[in-house]
Amino acid sequence: MARARNARSLQRRGPQRAPYDYILIVCEGSKTEPNYLREMIRHFQINGANVKVTGECGSAPQSVVAEAIRIFEQDPLFDRVFCVFDRDGHAGYMDALQRIEAHRLVRRDGNKKSGLAEFVAIHSVPCFEYWLLLHFEYTTATMPRYSDVLSRMRNHPDLRDYSKGISGLFSRLKSRMQDALLHADRANAAAEDAGNDNPSTRMPELVRYLQNLK
Repeated sequence: MARARNARSLQRRGPQRAPYDYILIVCEGSKTEPNYLREMIRHFQINGANVKVTGECGSAPQSVVAEAIRIFEQDPLFDRVFCVFDRDGHAGYMDALQRIEAHRLVRRDGNKKSGLAEFVAIHSVPCFEYWLLLHFEYTTATMPRYSDVLSRMRNHPDLRDYSKGISGLFSRLKSRMQDALLHADRANAAAEDAGNDNPSTRMPELVRYLQNLK
């Protein structure tokens, strides 16, 4: 009888977190980035109770940051909070980066403070699709807008049918992920040397973090 009561109690409490980081990922896209990341999380066998992924905040970088802060304030136990957004043509891009740099997310358990959560910008210039392109080629060609990246993606058969919200994207590309990481590292280093962040992406930081989370 006691065992049955305990089982019912666990069901009411919902899934239990594993003993590693509790993380929040807020994306500017409502489908493409969240779907891709959720697939990745399942692939790495990360406990679903340890990560919340959302993209229900609009595409403006400031909206992504504001939503991340709002969710954290409601559940201030997250160890890390990631904001995934693009440079593209967003006027508030630099303001979003500065707010993440300046804002402090104070972790709390009830009324007890327990340090700061790490607040991280995962930004891509010009857009998230540059990270996808890097699975197939290394390029540092300046691409001002999403449409410039998309035209290059059309050169690769596995990306020719790409559209926003496409499903199964991570599964399609996962065999090339190591190539993408190496290409991104080279491109980011080249961007830093040139003092020009177009193109660049911080997606490798998030990917490697998720790879090693467990």
